[in-house]
Formats: sequence, C-alpha cells, structure tokens
Amino acid sequence: MTVITWSGIFLIISIVLFVVIGIYYSKKMTATSEDFLLAGRGAPFWLLAAAYMGGAIGGSSVSGWTGYGYAGGMSSIWSGIFPALGCTLFILIFARRLNTFGRNTGAVTITDFICARYGEKLRLPSAIIAFFRPGFLTGMQYLAIAVLLNIAFGLPLKVGVVIAAVGILAYLITAGQVSALVTQWLQATLQSLAIVVFAIVVFKIVGGASFTFEQFYTVLPPSFVDGLQVSFSNFSVWFLTLCLFYLVDPWVYMWAYIGETPRISQNAQLASCCAHYFGILIFGAGMAVAVAVANNVLVLPEGLSNDAIYSYVSLHETSVPIGTILIVGLMMTIISCGSSFAMNGVTIVTHDIYARCINKNATEKQMMLASRMSVIVVSVFGVCGALWLPSLVPLWVLAQAIAISGLLCPVLGAWFWKRSTTAGALAATICGGIVAIAWAVWVWTTTGSPATLINGIHCAHVGLAVEIVVFIVVSLATKPDYKAAEATSYRKLGDDVKQAAIDAGTPEKPGVWGYLGAETTGVKFLWTIVGILFVGHYILVCVFKYEAAGIFTMWLAIISSIVILVLFFIMGGLDVIKFSSGKTKKVAAKL
Repeated sequence: MTVITWSGIFLIISIVLFVVIGIYYSKKMTATSEDFLLAGRGAPFWLLAAAYMGGAIGGSSVSGWTGYGYAGGMSSIWSGIFPALGCTLFILIFARRLNTFGRNTGAVTITDFICARYGEKLRLPSAIIAFFRPGFLTGMQYLAIAVLLNIAFGLPLKVGVVIAAVGILAYLITAGQVSALVTQWLQATLQSLAIVVFAIVVFKIVGGASFTFEQFYTVLPPSFVDGLQVSFSNFSVWFLTLCLFYLVDPWVYMWAYIGETPRISQNAQLASCCAHYFGILIFGAGMAVAVAVANNVLVLPEGLSNDAIYSYVSLHETSVPIGTILIVGLMMTIISCGSSFAMNGVTIVTHDIYARCINKNATEKQMMLASRMSVIVVSVFGVCGALWLPSLVPLWVLAQAIAISGLLCPVLGAWFWKRSTTAGALAATICGGIVAIAWAVWVWTTTGSPATLINGIHCAHVGLAVEIVVFIVVSLATKPDYKAAEATSYRKLGDDVKQAAIDAGTPEKPGVWGYLGAETTGVKFLWTIVGILFVGHYILVCVFKYEAAGIFTMWLAIISSIVILVLFFIMGGLDVIKFSSGKTKKVAAKL
C-alpha cells in the first residue's frame, strides 16, 4: 500500500480514537461548562506543558516554516522565534496572576479581564476583536490539511477545508477542552517525531547532516544564513504581530486559566519554551531542500507552493513507512493546533457572546449546549477564513494584527495605567480594530492579499498607531475610576498570588528560585538549562552566518528536539493517567 493509503487509514483510526476519548471524558469529567471550556482549571504540569507545545506548533510551524526556510532561510526565522519570546514574556509577567484572578472571579476569557477593569461596555467589541485570532488560526489549520489533501488526492482546497473542519469538530464537540488537552499530548508526540524525522530525511537526501550544514554556506545565498538580513518593515510586523501581541493574546490567557495551580500555570508553559528548537530544525530542513534543489539531487514540480514542499517530499521522496510517519505527523500537528485555537474561540463565543450578551441568565444545561454549538460556529468561521485567504503564515499574521490593534492598549492599561478610562478603552478597541480591518480590506482589493505591505506599511502599523493615540487622548479627556482600577492592578493581583500561596501553606521564597519554586539543586539545574537554551537560540540565530555557529545551532536543534520529544511523551503520559483517574497530585507545583 502507498503512503496515502496508510496515512488515510491511520487518520481515520485517529479521528475515531479522538472521538472515543471525547465521549469518555464527556461522561467522566465534563459535568459543567467550566469543565468543557477550561478542563475544570485542573491541568497538571506535564500534561499542560505537552498540550501547550502541541497547540503552539501548528500547520504554519511545519508546512509554512519549511516553505519559509526554502525561500529565505534564516532571514525569515523571526516569524518562528518571535512567538517564543512573546509567550515567555507573557508567562513570566502575567501567568500566575491570571490563574489566581480566574480562580477568584470565575474569569474564562481575556474579555473577562478587560471588563473587570472597564465594565461590560467593553464586552462585545473586545470579544469580537479577540475572536478574529482563534477564528482565523483555526481556519489556517483547516487550510494546512486542505493543502495536504490537494497534494495527495488532488482534492480542491475548498473540499479539503470542509473535510478538515468536520474531522476536528467531531471530537471537540464531545468533551471540549478536556478532550483537547489529552489528545494534544498524543498529537504533540507524533508531530514532534515527524519534524525530527523529516529533518533527518532531508539531510540524508542532500548527503548527510554534517555535509548539509556545510552546504548552507557554499550553495545558498548569504542572506539564507544571515538572520539579520531582513527588512525593517517585515521585522517590525513580525515583532508586533508575533511577539508583542502575545501580551494580549486571547489564546495564552485561556492557557493561564487552565493550569492546576498558579505556579503550574506559569512553569508548565515555561518548560515548553525549549520546544522552539523544533522551529529552528524545520527552518533548517527547508534550507536543506533548497540545497538539494540547487545541487540537482531533488527536483520539485514547477509551480509547487512553498507551503506544499513538506507534503511533496514526504509523499514522493521517502519510503512508505517513513512517508507515513511524516504525513501522519503533519496531520497531528495541524489537528492539535486547530483544536487548541478552536477551543479558544469556543470560550469567547460561549462565555462572552452567549452568556454575557445573549442569555445572561443561562442555566448550566443551556451553557453546555451553547458550548457545543460554539464549536460549530468556530468551525464555520474557520472555513470561511481559510477560503478567504488561502495562505498559511500571512493568515496567522493578519489575525494577530487585527487583535493587537484592538486589544493591546486596553489590556496593558488595565494592568498598569490607573488613569486609563472606560471611554478610552472602548474608543481604542473600536477605532484600532476597525482601522486595521479597513486597511487589510483595502490592501486586499488593491493587491489581492490583505497581508501585503504597501510602502512598508502593514495593517498592524496603522491599527496600532490609531489605537495608542485614541486610547491616551480619550483617557486623559475623561474621568478615571481609580477604585475599578484595583480589580486588575498588576500590584494588587501580585499580592493576591502571594496570599493564595500563604493560604495554601506554600509561601513564595525570595529571588528567582523562589519565583520558580525551585528548592532542590536538581530542579535549579534543570531551570538553568532551560534558561540557557532559551536565551541561546536567539543569540545563535544572530550569529548563524558564521559557519561554526550555524553548524552548532543545527546539531543543538536536533538533540534538543529529540530530548523534548521523549521527555514530554513519557511525563505527559503519566500525567494523562493521573488526570483521567482524578488523582492528579500537585507535586509538580515546585517544578
């Protein structure tokens, strides 16, 4: 049988398995809408870390970044490693405070946080702006599956998008976030394995890993190995939409609420930061494909989309067993990310729009029904988004440009600026969001793609500029409510975290180790390694143009990826058992 046949069989089995898992958890662990939306706020350390990695590495991380590596090499890698920086800043600054805030107030979404500061006037506009991101990114995963189905079976993209939506919807509608967490651990394992195997396969096609890395510096243009050879416009767009954005990302706010404890919420996500070496590895694999093409050891079909390179190589340049692993891994990558972002959209539709705007007196039974109906709503929106802009990474950037243009100032103002007002936040959300959308639509009608830069300007630049000006001017011109500001004050929520730790009998100790809860030498050593690896991968990208540094970076990416794959599979699996039995222990709170 062919790769496609085996992959198709495995996909069908996987979807059936995921549905069975969903049905199992729907009866066992989803008695309330909070269970469905946030897994009962009980995700343990390793399961949360593995599932977070599964959600963070999606279709763009494999198909998209392979294409970027092939077309531009390290000059494009900031689109892959800026998200790691943005997420890490968010986790260190906000995660524990948000987890405590959610437990104290019942908050489910980022809009709950905004409304706690500015009032319910912000509910609907903030929810709409927040929804664009998970809605579009869900569509991006549908599109990634559609590209694969197009390459494999010749199915039109429209048909592939619909098939993808139905598959993911089938198991999310049963147990929601609980189902997503457990299946994302398994999906994360398969997708990580596929990335490592794909890189090794491509390196072998070229002539081996060491030879391939040397060829980066002799065959490819200098810009391919120089991470700093990128235009200011692209760099700034990536910084705004793929780094700064994560301080106000509805998706990471959801993850902060899910953790079993405030410290687990923070540390589990920090532990997955090293997973971004998978990004370096897949960029390197794309560069290896460029080397193979330049050396005439690999011929790609004329007109093949860069997003389709991974699928083409997997289907036509490998053995059946290896090709099956690669295609299955790609499908799991897409499904895990799609389910994660879909559930983020579901929390917004169910909690912010239905329960807070449409039916304020909804019963628990109505909330559960609304939660499942929201899965359908998000799926339909994702399908429309994928058909509107059939390109992976630009769709990602566009979604986040719209969100940052409507949410950055109100959210950061809620955290840090007591002088900010409801009128200022409302005006900034509406004006910034509308301007960003209008600019994207104008660019779309002008160039054919809403993500195009015109004169170096992106909708993120325009929308954010308007948002900042409007927020400051209107806030200074209107009367502040200093009492309301206490509800989301960064200092006040920090005190709440400390008090919660005291009440739990685990008061926080001073210093960095106290902040991380690292008490033993072994745990301190592990966190030191994590910190070195995380900071190191930015330094290594900047010096990648030097051959010795580049070769070291690629070998480090291979080794780190394999270690993370094994560690998260084993420890995440143990947590799945504990989580499923209801016997999860908080021993990981100190990690």
